[in-house]
Amino acid sequence: MFRVAYRSVLRADLGVAEIDSLLSSSEAHNRDVDVTSAFLMNDRRVLHALEGPPKVVRSILECIWDDRRNEEFSILDIAHGEAALFPDWPLKVITAETLKSNPSLRNHEGVTWLADLGGGLDAYFAPLPPEDSA
Repeated sequence: MFRVAYRSVLRADLGVAEIDSLLSSSEAHNRDVDVTSAFLMNDRRVLHALEGPPKVVRSILECIWDDRRNEEFSILDIAHGEAALFPDWPLKVITAETLKSNPSLRNHEGVTWLADLGGGLDAYFAPLPPEDSA
């Protein structure tokens, strides 16, 4: 098993329908190629972990890297040979609202690990400061 975690920012001009379509097609693809993942999203900031066969995860990661819908892409962690953290999730999207409706996710080992790469759940999902209009 191979795991990669990265952070990115979705482009500001992406609409909700395009983001939903991206997530839906990613979930279907992950299911087809035996990849599992967690996708933490706060506004347009993303923390995403993928795990599965090394060649498949690498191929998906290369597509994400080249996808112009992502900005500020950076890899946070790479692991090999560990047990899967998200064995039942082809693509689990987690937002602040998801955490409110399913508080048990706060104690999920994989969610905690991924969130810690972004400063922890409370810090990651804290309200974003207003954008500078200057």
